[in-house]
Amino acid sequence: MLEKIKSAYMIGVGGISMSAIARFLKARGIEVYGSDLVYNDEVKGLVRDKIIEFRPFSAPSFVKKCDIIIYTSAVSNKNTDILYAKMLGKPLYSRAEILGELSKGKATISVAGSHGKTTTTGLISSMFLKGKIKPNIHIGGVLNNINSNVLVTDSDIFITEACEYKDSFLSLDSKISVILNIKPDHLDYFNTLDNEFDSFQKFVDNTDKNGYVIVNNDDKLCRKLQINQNKLTFALKNDADLQAKDVKKDKKGHFVINVCFKGENFGKIKIPCYGEHNILNVLACCGVGIAFNLPFKQIKRGVESYKGTKRRFEIICERKKHMIVHDYAHHPDEIRATIKLCRQLRHGKLIVIFQPHTFSRTQALYDDFLKCFEGADEVWLLPIYPAREKPIKGISSYRLAQDLKKSKKNVKYFNNFDKCYDNIKQNKGKNVIFAILGAGDIEKLAYKFKK
Repeated sequence: MLEKIKSAYMIGVGGISMSAIARFLKARGIEVYGSDLVYNDEVKGLVRDKIIEFRPFSAPSFVKKCDIIIYTSAVSNKNTDILYAKMLGKPLYSRAEILGELSKGKATISVAGSHGKTTTTGLISSMFLKGKIKPNIHIGGVLNNINSNVLVTDSDIFITEACEYKDSFLSLDSKISVILNIKPDHLDYFNTLDNEFDSFQKFVDNTDKNGYVIVNNDDKLCRKLQINQNKLTFALKNDADLQAKDVKKDKKGHFVINVCFKGENFGKIKIPCYGEHNILNVLACCGVGIAFNLPFKQIKRGVESYKGTKRRFEIICERKKHMIVHDYAHHPDEIRATIKLCRQLRHGKLIVIFQPHTFSRTQALYDDFLKCFEGADEVWLLPIYPAREKPIKGISSYRLAQDLKKSKKNVKYFNNFDKCYDNIKQNKGKNVIFAILGAGDIEKLAYKFKK
């Protein structure tokens, strides 16, 4: 389909995935136009590199002149540009549909799961970057190895995150599908965990019959998936094709493991990112390498050369008496993992600063949010980041703060970043770890401390 397209208008072009797609389209010789509500770093980069012509808010002139209109899932179907495009009879495509078109005909490696996608996609990308053929990369964060969220090459290998929201990952025809976990999330769309599981099953079914499905055998819902393709399992606790043995820690807190495949010891790998959960992500990466018949030497070099991605346990600053960490964690399981990791890395008072992401997620997982901060000494809450949503009556960070206080948790609520920033400065120098968490614009607060 894209071969016939000369121009495309992207609504919400500043999104991490949309901005990457803009670069892929430009590389194919397609003129790209874009709009967004914010002029963020992604948009600035696209304009600087002359990838797009940009307009803020809406751009009916772009709708009129372009062959196709591409929209992000965050955009309402009542968006004025979308309504105008429909009136003109312009072809409308979702972000997911275009990503599927871009990867079509390639050996697509799709990384799915409720969490861990960006880190695992980064690890896999780093592994392939150590080979002779540089892959195409589409990732939901800035990969420090390439200082970008995208790499466009002539390779037949296409590495991408596969997001389940609104069944987006069903637009992908994957050669290799990686499933890290299946947890309750995006229930504003799925309504029930059963519906979410059914979507993951469809994702598996879409995988090439001669391809591979690489799945976490420690996750109970992953174990229930019906897989007819070649299957590789990985696990830390249960039996699996890929396992980590002789797990140890070095002096800096990094895990070192022996990778075992079907009982055979492949060799040692030093996990480049902190946290026990990343052992599973590395095993998933190894599974992809095995499916591609990559030598263990390349797998090891690739994994160990991974430099991380921005907003994934990013140490903003570290001093003798305080440390500030920023992480994208916005699901209760991710918050627990980040708190556990902070405790393992450093002794001291732990203050978790959290910006909930979307009203529907806060509502659906409310009881779990009341329990996931147990390892923190204090919890500071900021207003919910709405993203695509309108407020839900009775759901707010203020209410969450009041309910957390009932469990005798030391909780503070700030209605803006400036007040929270002032309180962080007042508490610095007291052997404190600040964990600044969330998937919204809380990075603005975190990066105020970055030097």
